[in-house]
Amino acid sequence: MIRHYISKLNSFIIRKTVKYIVWDFDGTLYENKKLGRDLQSAFFDIAKNKDKNLTQKSFNIATEKFGSWSAAAAQLSSIPELKVLDIVDSKINKAIYLKKNLTLVKQIESTQNQYHHLILTNSTTAEVISCLKKIGFNTDKKPTGPFEKIFGRDSTRLLKPNLKIYNKILAYTKAPKFTHLFIGDSLNHDINPARLSGFQALPIWEINKIFKH
Repeated sequence: MIRHYISKLNSFIIRKTVKYIVWDFDGTLYENKKLGRDLQSAFFDIAKNKDKNLTQKSFNIATEKFGSWSAAAAQLSSIPELKVLDIVDSKINKAIYLKKNLTLVKQIESTQNQYHHLILTNSTTAEVISCLKKIGFNTDKKPTGPFEKIFGRDSTRLLKPNLKIYNKILAYTKAPKFTHLFIGDSLNHDINPARLSGFQALPIWEINKIFKH
């Protein structure tokens, strides 16, 4: 019972203090298992090009150590991670995998007058824009739909979980840190770094705390 009231209090505080909702993209605004498998395979292939004897098990261990497929591929191939991501983007078009998520779309589009919605992602801006329509967002008037701005790796030249990336958001909004809420699917790459940077943060599976009225 106490935990329930604490949860309600936290939800109330979030709704009252947040002005900017910053969304992760991959794994947060969409989830597709086949895309995940194909991406993992593409990153593995990059690493294997450097070491023909590399096994999937070894790659998985490296992923655990370095935090992501792209970081593991970069370390094992000695190719900068930004370049690794560019290579994979040239091979895989994420948009063709995606389906509509009208529940999420409605939640976000119906709160544009209440919150400023932003996207912070390790994907590129062009890649995100190509996917938003597939997810179901209204992009007729603006290619970014309900999102005021997309901070992709092409503009930030940084990758999460680098804490410096949150300064890019703050330089744009010019608002106090606590008025920003970051929503993502990874505790290590999204939630924990955002909180360390002074943002509020919620995992995607808890978004009803802000959208439940």
